[in-house]
Amino acid sequence: MVQEPKVLLEMDDTGQIATLWLNRPEKMNALNWAIFSQLADHLDALSFNKKVRVILLKSKAKVFSAGIDLKFLAGQDPTAPKFDFTGSPFRYGMKTTLQNIFTKIATLEIPVIAVIDGICYGSGFELALACDFRYATTQSTFQMKESYLGIIPDLGGSTRLSRLVNVSHTKELCLAGRLVNAIEGFRMGFLNGVANTPEDLEGDVNSMVQSLLRAAPLAVGMGKRMIDALYTESCAEGLDREAMVNSVLINTKDFKIGVASFFDKEDPKWRGK
Repeated sequence: MVQEPKVLLEMDDTGQIATLWLNRPEKMNALNWAIFSQLADHLDALSFNKKVRVILLKSKAKVFSAGIDLKFLAGQDPTAPKFDFTGSPFRYGMKTTLQNIFTKIATLEIPVIAVIDGICYGSGFELALACDFRYATTQSTFQMKESYLGIIPDLGGSTRLSRLVNVSHTKELCLAGRLVNAIEGFRMGFLNGVANTPEDLEGDVNSMVQSLLRAAPLAVGMGKRMIDALYTESCAEGLDREAMVNSVLINTKDFKIGVASFFDKEDPKWRGK
């Protein structure tokens, strides 16, 4: 019997918007090897699709994700490669395999939006943090309880969260395992928007998608990579990087199109080059 994919890819009619659906509802989208590997495969394929402008990450379950599948963590996922969970082999495996899958999201020059309705815990929360934007319903809750198991978030939870919220809030979530709702998440700064209903959520997300589609694709892609890199750079290094990126963009056809469209008061028809 053929198993249904645990991550589904859906394209809109224009080919510009790709949706990745987490599709393990019977396990509340607990992240097992099937989800990790299929997510990686789809991200790799989308990276070569020059028509795609935005990627949405959604759930087919009634939750976003319950976190990592503990059977996988315990080495009992029959579909997973054999990981050595001791010392340096564990560190190497995390860096080159699991962490690398989430890092693919940041490496893509395509903005990725996490659309969250329901619980978003553990590694599922870390997956959302790897995205560029996060929108959630007021029914959504967020928690990282790794410290309750004697470990810490290791798929970017503390690293990415500390870049979105202050250090004190990061410690609340990563060390004390505090459960927070979407309103608190928005106030802390890791959510871009909160909606009362799934329908309102779709409206907010679509508004962001349309804003991204109106922008020049090269500027969005290179700008995303630049902004992510600025976290670890000094102000002087950041200014140098801004000048470097624009020295490329200002010589593109899209820049000429953008300027001409501004003066002609027309919507630009971007060419992505």
